[in-house]
Amino acid sequence: KYKILNIGSLFNKEEIGKNLFNMLRECDNLGIKKIYIECFEEDGIGFAIMNRLKKAAGYNIINV
Repeated sequence: KYKILNIGSLFNKEEIGKNLFNMLRECDNLGIKKIYIECFEEDGIGFAIMNRLKKAAGYNIINV
């Protein structure tokens, strides 16, 4: 079973940064074991977003 969660527009990193922690919490509450998310350029707030995502993933990142 798949669930799609929207944390914001790819073109609005501020919105994604604002919603990221709530989305990760919601995934925990739903018992979601795997999260697939598009990576962001690691500049400005994108660096902070990717840092949080890498930590949440335990640095287990799949490049496709």
